[in-house]
Amino acid sequence: MKDRSATATIKGYFYQFDQTIVRLLEASKQASVTVEGIEDIDLDDGDQSAFVQCKYYEGTEYNHSVIKDSVIHMLRHYHKAGCPSRQTFRYRLFGHYKGGQHKLTLPLTAAFLKENLLTYTHEKIEHKVHEELSITPAQLADFQALLDIDPNALSYEDQQKKITRLLIAEIQGCSAADVEIFYYPNAINVIQALAVEADETKRKIARSGFLTAVNRKEIIFSLWLQQKFGNDYYAKLIRRKFFKSPTPKMQKASRIFVIDITGEYELHKATTMLVKIGEFFSHKEHGRTPQQDRFCPYVLLRGVAPRDLIELKANLLKQGVKFSDGYPFHGADFSAATLVADSTKENLYRVKFIPSPDELAKTASAITGSVVAIYDLFKVAPLENAYLPKSIAHHEIKSGNSYFIQEIMQA
Repeated sequence: MKDRSATATIKGYFYQFDQTIVRLLEASKQASVTVEGIEDIDLDDGDQSAFVQCKYYEGTEYNHSVIKDSVIHMLRHYHKAGCPSRQTFRYRLFGHYKGGQHKLTLPLTAAFLKENLLTYTHEKIEHKVHEELSITPAQLADFQALLDIDPNALSYEDQQKKITRLLIAEIQGCSAADVEIFYYPNAINVIQALAVEADETKRKIARSGFLTAVNRKEIIFSLWLQQKFGNDYYAKLIRRKFFKSPTPKMQKASRIFVIDITGEYELHKATTMLVKIGEFFSHKEHGRTPQQDRFCPYVLLRGVAPRDLIELKANLLKQGVKFSDGYPFHGADFSAATLVADSTKENLYRVKFIPSPDELAKTASAITGSVVAIYDLFKVAPLENAYLPKSIAHHEIKSGNSYFIQEIMQA
């Protein structure tokens, strides 16, 4: 069972990231934001500039104590700046709560602000922040005029729907599916990358730069995104990008799967995986299947001991799965020509083994008559460039486990 408090914390972070995206998309073309600056979001946009603090408590009722620290922090910032009477930046505090919003009377009065949001008790001593800072009534009135509090912010799900609408309106030709698969994950990745920068100057991004970074149909999947979307969503992205066929029929291609199985080899799991790969990425045999329409996948298993590979091949044969491993007879050298030979009705291969990374390039070079692509499912690091043929597409796919290819096929 997941730790609910940890899940809520992660959801709170993403709610903040989503709000940053909303602020940028709703801003003018000249706007910029700093993530985790004075507040969660510092929006620099002329008359609409604001220091924004956001809170997400879908399971908690609103109480003044929930926002008190934020209001005090904002007042301290205002005081440190010299209580300027013509400050451009507003202080905006908004949140989503389970209930209890009726406890907050809006618009705020000076008395309510002082009593409920600027006074606290620590070690049995009452502190009145406005008095400790020697804030005058006029200065407090100016601060109050700059302070916006909204306890009825959008829910997590509704805010995401808003982002979808904003991205569709902003990016030409964008669909809801494009937002889900490409643009929204890109946007989250951009904001999260800014948030972890130690230097505040590097946590700033212009609206134009943000849109340039987001407007790419590329799959980017960081650990933060994996926390947010999960493996199922990631598998769906990978299948859509690399293995989506325009027709129900699998398109002919010579697909080479490099799979890192280090530390996770189990005979039955590895056998099941290879059987499924063979079924999914091979042609469907019929009574009159033309010879030129036959194809099957290639597999290079990394991190498997030689004795385990022999055991695996023996188990495949036992289950009636035909394969080729490029060795014409016992004791022979590896033959790329033997390995890439076409399947026939009599020798209906369902998988072809590439013995090691050293034989990858020569195997790929020997293949003719079909498109060739390498799908490198790595756990720590992809194959080194020295093993890769320069003329063949190489797709690096970060995998959380050795059997992730099965999740992709099922997505």
